[in-house]
Amino acid sequence: MQHLQSRLRVRFAQQSDAGRKSENQDTVGARLPDDALLTSKGIAVAVADGVSSSAAAREASQTAITGFLTDYYATPDTWSTRQSAERVIRSLNNSLWGLSQNSVYGEGYLTTFSALILKGSSASIFHIGDTRVYRLRENDLELLTRDHNQRIDRDTVYLSRALGADPALEIDVFTCELQAGDRFVLTSDGIHDTLSASDFLGLVRNLTSPDELVAQAVAEALDAGSEDNLSIQVVDIDALGIPTEHSAMQVLSQLPFPPLLQVGDTLDGLTVQKVLHESNRSQVYQVTDEQGQRLVMKTPSPLYSDDPAYIERFAMEAWIGARIHSPNVVRVIQPPRARACLYYLTDYVPGQTLGEVIKERRQLAIPDAVQLIEQLVRGIRAFHRKETLHQDIKPDNIVLGRQGPVIIDFGSCWVAGVEEIGAPFVRDRILGTLDYSAPEYRYGGKVGPRSDQFSLAVLLYEMLTGKRPYGDAYSKAMDVKAFQRLRYIPASRHNPLIPQWLDKALEKALSIHPGSRYSALSEWLTDIKRPNPHWVSSGAQPLLERNPLRFWQLLAAAGWVVTIVLTVYLLR
Repeated sequence: MQHLQSRLRVRFAQQSDAGRKSENQDTVGARLPDDALLTSKGIAVAVADGVSSSAAAREASQTAITGFLTDYYATPDTWSTRQSAERVIRSLNNSLWGLSQNSVYGEGYLTTFSALILKGSSASIFHIGDTRVYRLRENDLELLTRDHNQRIDRDTVYLSRALGADPALEIDVFTCELQAGDRFVLTSDGIHDTLSASDFLGLVRNLTSPDELVAQAVAEALDAGSEDNLSIQVVDIDALGIPTEHSAMQVLSQLPFPPLLQVGDTLDGLTVQKVLHESNRSQVYQVTDEQGQRLVMKTPSPLYSDDPAYIERFAMEAWIGARIHSPNVVRVIQPPRARACLYYLTDYVPGQTLGEVIKERRQLAIPDAVQLIEQLVRGIRAFHRKETLHQDIKPDNIVLGRQGPVIIDFGSCWVAGVEEIGAPFVRDRILGTLDYSAPEYRYGGKVGPRSDQFSLAVLLYEMLTGKRPYGDAYSKAMDVKAFQRLRYIPASRHNPLIPQWLDKALEKALSIHPGSRYSALSEWLTDIKRPNPHWVSSGAQPLLERNPLRFWQLLAAAGWVVTIVLTVYLLR
C-alpha cells in the first residue's frame, strides 16, 4: 500500500499532573508513527482516569493506555479501525476484570478510557467513562463524548460505566471526517469539571500552540481549586492524510507492465510453459523457475498501463493473497529474483476447476458436495478473519487439488482496512460474476460476510442440481423490485434425492435479503450436514410442493381416466 502513503501531519502536546493528590491515577499516551503504520493504523491518542475509589486505580489506567497503544498497532492491517480498536479494548477490559476477580486484597482494577484515532481523512473515538474528547472546528467547540455518570441526588454522582467493571462492556464509538485546522482536546475530569465552560472555550480557541494550551489548562485548573489529577492532550490537524493522484501514480508505476508472453518466453528467470487464461484485464501463465518448480504467474493487461485504479487493484491482489493463510486458499509466493515488471506468483495447484467437474458430472453426490463446501468455508473464513470479502466465489475460481478445493483468485476482494484509507482516485470496483454474486451488490444494499455465504450456497445448489436457484431470471434482475419477484426453485425439483431439510438450508442461505440468511457460516454448515429438527416434517412432503408439474400431470391423467370410464359406462 505504499501508493497510499499517508501525509497526515499534526501538532501534538500532552500533560498529566497529580495536582494536589499524592498519586497521579491518570495516564495519558500517544503514538505518532510514520510510513506504513501511519497509513494502515494512523495516529492514536488516549487518556485514562483510574477510578479513585479503587486501590488499583493507577495500575488500571496505566494498563489500559500501554496495552491499547501496543496491541492496537499489532492487529492485522486488513482490519478496520473499529474492529482493531474494539477488539483490543474488550481484551483489556477482560484482563482488568480478571485482575479484579483474582485480587487477593479485593482490589478493583477500574478506569475510564477515551481514545482518538486519526487515519487518513477520518477520526474515530472510542469512549468509556467520564474522560472527554472535544473538537474545535471554525471556533465552534463540540463535546464528542458523553459522560457515563448516574446522578443519585443533587450532591451524589456515580460513574456508571468503566473499563474493568463488567465483562459485558459497552463502548461508545463516534466517527467523523477530518478537516485541516481541526483541533481535538482530550481531558480528564480534573480539567473539565473545574474550569468553567467559558474559560475552557477561551483557552482552546485563543492559544494556538498545543504546548501552551496544555500547560495553561493545567495551571488554571489548579488555580481554580481542582482537587483531582489533571490530564489534557491536544492534537492539531495541519494536513490531511490522503496522497495526491500524482504521488500515488508515481509509486504505482515504478514497475513497468510486462509484455504479452508466449510459451518459451522467460521473465526474471521464470519460463512460460502454458497460457492458462487471457482476457482484456489480465493474463495467467503456468511457469517454471530455474529449479524446475511449477508456479502460476499473473500479469496485468497492457491496456490499463495508465489507469491508477486498475494498477492499485492488481497490486492489491498480491498484497491480499500474502495475508490470507489457509490450505484452501492458494499461496502467494515471492519471486526468485527482484521483479523487473509488475506481476505476482502463486503456487501451481494441479487439478480440474470445480466448473469443469460440474460440466462433466452434472450432479455431484450429496456427501461429496457438502464436503467440498465445508472445505471452501474454511478458506472463506480465512478471508473474513482478516475483514476481507472474496466477492467472486464461482466454480472457475476453485481448483480441486489433491488436498481438497483451493480458491485461486483475489481479483474482486474488498478489504475493510484499505477502504477506509481513501484514495486520490475513484477505486476500481470489480463485482463478481452475476450468476453467483449476492443481490445486494446490484441493488446497492449493504454487503458483508453474508454476501459470500450467498455465493457459496449457489455453488452447493449447482453441484447438487446442475441448475441455478432462481433460474435464468436472476442474472437479469438489477433492482430491489426485480429481485423481490424472484422465487426460489426447490433443489429437490431437479434432484429428488435432496432431502427437505437440506433444501431448506439452501433456501435460507440463498435469501434475497442478507438479514434473512444465516448469521454465521458455522450455522449453515451445521444445517447442511445434519437435519435441522424444525425442517424435518412428520410425513412426506406433499407432491404439490415437491413437483407441481408432476402433480398437475397426474391430476389431468386421473381426470381423463374418469372421463373415459364414464363414457364407456354411458354407452352400454
